[in-house]
Amino acid sequence: MTPKACDQEKMENYGTVQQKISCVFETAVLDEPSGKRDYQQFKVVATDVLKRSATDSDISTALATEKLDGTCVFIKQYNGLPWLWARFDRKPNKNAEKRFRKFQTEQSKGDNPDQHAKFNWNPLKDFKQVPDDWIPADGIEIVDGFPQPDDIGHTPGWVPVDPKCRQHCWHLSAVNLNKGVGLFLRQDEEEISGRLLIEALPLSELEGCTAELIGTNINANPYASPSSYQSNMAHKDANTGFKESSY
Repeated sequence: MTPKACDQEKMENYGTVQQKISCVFETAVLDEPSGKRDYQQFKVVATDVLKRSATDSDISTALATEKLDGTCVFIKQYNGLPWLWARFDRKPNKNAEKRFRKFQTEQSKGDNPDQHAKFNWNPLKDFKQVPDDWIPADGIEIVDGFPQPDDIGHTPGWVPVDPKCRQHCWHLSAVNLNKGVGLFLRQDEEEISGRLLIEALPLSELEGCTAELIGTNINANPYASPSSYQSNMAHKDANTGFKESSY
C-alpha cells in the first residue's frame, strides 16, 4: 500500500499524501483547447522553471519515484476494525457544474475583472449526495462545518469498502477484511535484481496510511499484472520509493 499519515514511528518510513500533489514546476496557460476537457478552451502546461516552494523544500535531495496509475485506498478503522476505504470524491451536481464551467471560462478569457476571484459554492445545494459513511480526506479545509472543494470542484474523500458492493469487488480481492490482512509485494533487499516478494501484513500496522490499488482489473492494468493476481497495491517506502503489492 501507499501509506500516509501514520504514527510517528511509521512516519519515518511513510509519506502522507491524501490529495493531489502540486506540480513542482511553474505552470503556464496556453490559448488553445484542452486535450482533456471538451468545454475548456485553454490548456495548462508545466514549464521548465521550478517553483519557489519546491526549491525551498530542498527538492534537489528528493528521490523521484513513479506515480503508480491505479486507484487510491485508505486504511482506517471502521466499526472498531482495521478496514480498507475506497476513494470517493464528492462532486458538484449538474446545475452547479454548469455554473462552475461558466466561471472557469470567464476567468480564462479575462472576462471577469477580478482575476483572483473564487467561485462561490453553496455546500447545501451544489453537491451530489454522498454515502452516509463518507469522510473527507485529511487536509481538506473545513469552513462552517462543511468540507471545501478543490480547484476543480471535487472534495476528495473516502468510503469504507462494502463486502456486498460490486463496485468494491477488486478492492476486496486485495485484502481479507475478516482476518484484517492484505498481501503486498516488496523488493527483496538481499538481491540486486530487485526481485519482488509477496508479503502478508496486518492492516492494523498500516492504519492511517494510504495505498495505490493496481492490477489486472484496475485502470486497464498498465503494469501487465498476470490474471492470477486479481488486484494489487503499492507500498511507499522512504528509502526505496514505491513498492508494489499483490493479492
